[in-house]
Amino acid sequence: MKKQLLLAGLSLVISTATFAQKKNLTDAILLMRKYNPTGEIAANIKIVTEAKNFIDLAAANAETAEDFKMHLYRAEIYYALNETATLEAASNGTPLNEASLAANKEVAVASFKKVLEDPKKAWVGDALSFINLRVDFMFNQGIIAYNAKKYEAAADAFLAATEMKTYIGESFKDAEVNTSLAANYAVEDYLAAKKYDEAIAFASKIAEAMPQNIDILISLVNINLQKGDVTATETYINKALALDPLNKQLYYVLGTSYMDKKENDKATAALQKALEIDPNYSEALYQLGAHLYNLAVEKRNATVELDYKDPKAATLEAEAMNLFKQALDPLEKYAAQNENDKAILDILYKTNMKLGNIEKAKEYKARLDAIKN
Repeated sequence: MKKQLLLAGLSLVISTATFAQKKNLTDAILLMRKYNPTGEIAANIKIVTEAKNFIDLAAANAETAEDFKMHLYRAEIYYALNETATLEAASNGTPLNEASLAANKEVAVASFKKVLEDPKKAWVGDALSFINLRVDFMFNQGIIAYNAKKYEAAADAFLAATEMKTYIGESFKDAEVNTSLAANYAVEDYLAAKKYDEAIAFASKIAEAMPQNIDILISLVNINLQKGDVTATETYINKALALDPLNKQLYYVLGTSYMDKKENDKATAALQKALEIDPNYSEALYQLGAHLYNLAVEKRNATVELDYKDPKAATLEAEAMNLFKQALDPLEKYAAQNENDKAILDILYKTNMKLGNIEKAKEYKARLDAIKN
């Protein structure tokens, strides 16, 4: 008899312990049923904080640690922790704790992954619905803001929708494309108002969230070009080139940036790279030819300040003549595409005369006279 009583008592202890652990999950679930992301922020923070305490206990216990329902609510609770933190920061104008957000997201993503990989798919629909309802809402907010020409708000909404999808391991191409488009218009508005620092802060935020997006990097190039920050322009061009190494326009802009900094060899190399990609790139042909021609003129003018017996004079003259020769090729190709450019034809006429290419000089002089007449 005593033996039976002992066994019965043991059974009661086990059942009570199991119930206690499942109660933690139940309590977390009941709390989350009160959670409304559009509700009062302070109340929501209290709900998800308490729910986290219960779900952490359930996740740490062997009885519920591998329960797919536990993982569903664990994912939702940790997502809600970030959701409420973001709303609170936006409401108060305070910075987010990025480390805390990242830690919460890591837990949420891991539990969503568990749910989605369940062979029985018991809670997959719930997990997808939880995220996708939020994604759809935020995407539509982006559309509304975009149509109202509130481009910065639109970009932020589309970016948020993209971020939400990552919790379930998915990308959202439409939102990514819309983020780029809205961000571009937002930057244009800033530039029109000459608010360069605000434009940089906004575009940098988008670039940090979308580091593989070349469009936003090009926006940062344009902002810094207009601001006159050559060093920053060069930095963002190189970042963009790392993503798109065959972008001739980027090499062209890089070349002109180096010209502004008087880094002449780098300017020449960048423009030549643009022409390697497209040998008929008219703007690069003109820029490279003009760059080399102007360097030649500078060196020749420098000889005037020297005594003709100074050996440096002969060296500078030789360097000038070499640069004139180098300038001919891109300028001639440019002139073949732009037959009525008087300034270039005049330069080609005079340069060929300097170099002793008399027949070539006559040819360009005839073309120039024909246009004048």
